[in-house]
Amino acid sequence: MKEKDELLQIFPSPVLITKYEPSIEEEFKFIENLRYVEQKENRNFKSDDTYLLKHKELFKIRDFINESLNKYTQQIWMTKQKLVVTQCWTNKNPPNSKHHEHVHPNSIVSGVFYFRQSKALPPIQFSKSVQESFKLDPEKYNNVNSETFLLPMVDGELVLFPSSLRHSVPINRGNETRYSMSFNTFCIDEL
Repeated sequence: MKEKDELLQIFPSPVLITKYEPSIEEEFKFIENLRYVEQKENRNFKSDDTYLLKHKELFKIRDFINESLNKYTQQIWMTKQKLVVTQCWTNKNPPNSKHHEHVHPNSIVSGVFYFRQSKALPPIQFSKSVQESFKLDPEKYNNVNSETFLLPMVDGELVLFPSSLRHSVPINRGNETRYSMSFNTFCIDEL
């Protein structure tokens, strides 16, 4: 490209990663002891309770999520409209399990908070929603020509993204169980 050329990134998908600094050990004990239901098609488990942020054991993390949602809407989307968490559940991915590619309908922003996540465990994978009818073979991948993006996370991190962004979790080839907490949101103001 020439020096005067300009590359526009039109309609990007804003993905925010933010870190919860306090210890999550007490909250993890609570999460670990929940009742889980096996999702046979993926061999992963989902908490039976899908309204987890109502529990006093998770109030600090709930407050952190709400602050992070406000940051996302006010500083990235530049709006004063307020989002609230509508549902929240945990996912338990033991070795050899995965989570299928999906979106979160009836939600505006979705998020995942990580309780047990390391480089040995599978990252969250985001996928391009629109597939090109013809595709050139790139010699090097970047954010323009990639169709998937693997985002490694660590314990205590929160990722927020538009609920329409396709995402999944590849097969857990590690020896540990991956624990995460997912949630959906909706606007309390008139849309």
